[in-house]
Amino acid sequence: MAAHSTFTFLGLGTKPDSAAAAAWNALPDALFTFDKDQNVVFLNEAATRFLNDHDLQPEGSEGWKEIKFFEANSQSEIANEKSPISRALAGEFLDTMEYAVRQKMRGKFFWLECSAVPVRALSGDVDGAIFTCRDITTRKTRELHLEASSELRDFLYRSNLAGILHSTIDGRILDCNDALVRMLHYSSVAEVRTRRTQQLYWEVTEREKLLAQLADTHEVRETELCLRRRDDTPCWALINIRFVDPHPGQEEGTLLSTVIDITERKLWEETLRQSQARFTAFMSHLPGVAFIKDLDGKYVFYNESALPQFGKGTEDILGKTDEEIWPPENAKRYRENDDEVIRTGKPVEFLEPVEHPDGIHTWQIFKFPIIEDHRVAMVGGIGIDVTERRTLEDQLSQSRKMEALGRLAGGVAHDFNNLLTVISGYGQLALESLGNSPTERLSVYLQEILNSSRRASALTGQLLAFSRRQTVQPKVLDLAELLRSVERLLQRMIGEHVDLTVHAGHEPCLVRADAHQMEQVLMNLAVNARDAMPLGGTLDIECRVLEQAVERPGRPPLRVLLEIRDTGVGMDAAVKAQMFEPFFTSKDKGKGTGLGLSTVYGVISQAGGHIEVESEPGKGTQFRILLPLAEGIAETLGSASGDAAPVGLETVLLVEDEPGVRALAETVLKKLGYKVLVADSGEAALELWGEKRGSIDVLLTDVIMPQMSGGDLAHRLREMNPRLKILFMSGYTDDMLASHGVLAGETQLIQKPFTADALGRKLRSVLDA
Repeated sequence: MAAHSTFTFLGLGTKPDSAAAAAWNALPDALFTFDKDQNVVFLNEAATRFLNDHDLQPEGSEGWKEIKFFEANSQSEIANEKSPISRALAGEFLDTMEYAVRQKMRGKFFWLECSAVPVRALSGDVDGAIFTCRDITTRKTRELHLEASSELRDFLYRSNLAGILHSTIDGRILDCNDALVRMLHYSSVAEVRTRRTQQLYWEVTEREKLLAQLADTHEVRETELCLRRRDDTPCWALINIRFVDPHPGQEEGTLLSTVIDITERKLWEETLRQSQARFTAFMSHLPGVAFIKDLDGKYVFYNESALPQFGKGTEDILGKTDEEIWPPENAKRYRENDDEVIRTGKPVEFLEPVEHPDGIHTWQIFKFPIIEDHRVAMVGGIGIDVTERRTLEDQLSQSRKMEALGRLAGGVAHDFNNLLTVISGYGQLALESLGNSPTERLSVYLQEILNSSRRASALTGQLLAFSRRQTVQPKVLDLAELLRSVERLLQRMIGEHVDLTVHAGHEPCLVRADAHQMEQVLMNLAVNARDAMPLGGTLDIECRVLEQAVERPGRPPLRVLLEIRDTGVGMDAAVKAQMFEPFFTSKDKGKGTGLGLSTVYGVISQAGGHIEVESEPGKGTQFRILLPLAEGIAETLGSASGDAAPVGLETVLLVEDEPGVRALAETVLKKLGYKVLVADSGEAALELWGEKRGSIDVLLTDVIMPQMSGGDLAHRLREMNPRLKILFMSGYTDDMLASHGVLAGETQLIQKPFTADALGRKLRSVLDA
C-alpha cells in the first residue's frame, strides 16, 4: 500500500518573527509551514483550531500522522509523493484544490480546500513549503446531498413507470415524462407539450371536478378516471394530483400529477363483472342445485334459486353441515358420498333422496373434487330432480314390457295349448283305458300328463322371473346333489335321442340360491341343448369346485363351476350377442318364447354368479356358470325324480277357497296318513279352530282369499297358539303376498302349481323344523 502523508511537530527550527506570526495568525484559513523533510515548522491559530476540531491533538501527540488524502470525487487514496505537501516540496505551485481526508483509525471523512507553494533558500533550492487549508465539509456534504437529490429526482421523473405531468391550473402543459408519452401514445414530450390538459381527459367535466376538489384540499389521491389517447382510444388511469405553491415572482401555483395506467385492470374487472353476471344468470336459471362444501362438510356456496323448492333460505344452508340441515339417515348418506369423492379424488354420480315439503324426491347428483395445491380442498356438486323422470321411465319400462308381453302372448298361448292338448288327450286315454288296458300303458299316459304339467309350471316360472316377481327363497344347497336329483327328470325331458352324461362328484358344491330356480336353469339349458340337436347328440353336464378361484375386485370370488356342453348346431356371433335378451329366440315362430336364456341369466345374476358362453356354428355350445362358494350346511333337497313323499300322523287344518285345489290337497294329505280338517274360508277355519284347537298341529292355508286372507288368519291363530306351525300356499307374486301380510323368505311357502310329492315333503319339513 502506498505510504500516506505525515506531519510532525518539531520544537526546533526557524520560526517567523513576531510581526509575521501576528499576520499569519490573523488569517481565517489554517496555515502550516514545513521544512524539506515535511516537518511542521509553524502553524497559525486557525490551524490549531482546525486540528482541535478534528481531534488531532497537534501538541504532544502524533495524531496528525494518521491523516490520509483522497481524491475528492472518486475518493481513491493519494500516494504520499502525490500529496499537496510533497508536490510543493518538489517545486510545484498548487492552486486551490479539494481533497477528501480520513483519519486512518476512525475511518471518518471530511473535506478540505487546500493550496501549497514551495519556499526556496537563497541558493534557489526548495527549502520548505507553505500549506493552507479550509474545512469545506459542510458545503461539500450539502453539494453531495443536492447532487444525489437531483439524480434521484431525475430518476423518479424520467425512469418512473408511472406517468408524471406538470401543468398550470389553466391547462398549459409545462413538462411530462416518457412514461406518460408512451401511455397516451404520443411520439415525444414536445408533442405532449403542444396540447392542453383539457384535451387529455375523456370527459372535460372530470377535470373540472378535480380542480374543485384541489381548491379545498390542495391534493387529490387515487382517483380513477378515463383519459384520451392520441388515437382517441380510452385509457383508464389512477391519478394523484398535488398543488405546488408558486415560487417567488410567480402569480399562481402549478399542478403536479402522477398517472398509473390501469386500463388492463379495468378490462379484467369488466370481464370479471360480465363473467359474474353470466354466472349469476346461469345459477338463477339452473334447473337444479349447485353447491360447494369444505372438507368439514360445511356449505360455502349454494345457488339461491334452488332453495325455495326445499322450503329453505340461504341462512338455513350456508355455513352448516348436512347433519344440521337434513334428516339423519339422508345426511349420513350425503356425507358417505362426499367421503368417496374426497378419497378417490374423482367425480362420482349418485342418486340421493332429498326431503321436499311434499315428500321425498330423488335427485341425481354429480359430485366432483375441487383440487388446490395438488390435493382435494373442497367438494362441488350439481344435480337435478329426477323424480318425475324416473316415474316416467318406470311407466315407459312397464309399457314396453306390456308391449313385449303382448307380442309374447302368441308363443305362450301356443305352448300352453300344446301342453293342455297333451294333458287332456292323455287324460281322456287314461279314463278310457280304465279296466281295459294293461297297467303299464295307463302308467305311460299318467306320466306324460305329469311331464306336461311340469313344463307348464316351468313356463309360468319363466314369466314370473322375467317380470322379477317370482317368489325366491335362497338357501345354501349342494348344486352337485341337485344335479344328481334331477338327472332322471332331465333324461325324460330331452328324450332318448340325446345321450345325457352327468358328472357330479362327491365333493359338495355349496352355493346360496333358490333350489327351484336352479332346477329351472338346468331344465332350460337342457331343453335348449335338445332343440339344438334334432337328430340326436351328446349333452354333458358337470359340476365341481375349482382349485383356483376366479377373483373379482370388491365381490366374492367365484369357485363353483357348472358346465353344460352339447354337440348341437351352435350359434353365430349375431345370435350370441342377443341370446340373453328377453323374448329373443332363434327358433321358428311358435316354437319358443325367448325367455329361457334370459331366465337363466337373471337367476345366475341374482345368485351373484357369472356366465361364459363358447359357441360356433356346427361346433356345439358350452355354457360355463361360475358361482361363489357358500359357507354352512346344505339343506336336504326333495327328490325331483318321483321318490315317495314322507308320511305323517299329525292333524292339518287345510284352508283353500278353490274347490279343485282343496280336494287335491285333502286327498294327498290323507293318502300320506295325515288327519285333515277342511275349511273353504278364514271364517270357517276359525270355527274349526274353536272346536278342534287342541288337536291341530299345522295350518296349511292359501294366502289370498275373499274376506280374510291367509296372512290375517295365521296372525289370529298365532295369537292363540304362538307355537302353531304354518305353511302358506300361493300362485301369486312377491308383491301381492307382501300386501296380504306374507313376506317371502320370512315364512314357509309352497308355490303353486305343486305336485303331491312336493306338498308332502314341504309339509313334513315344516312339521319337523
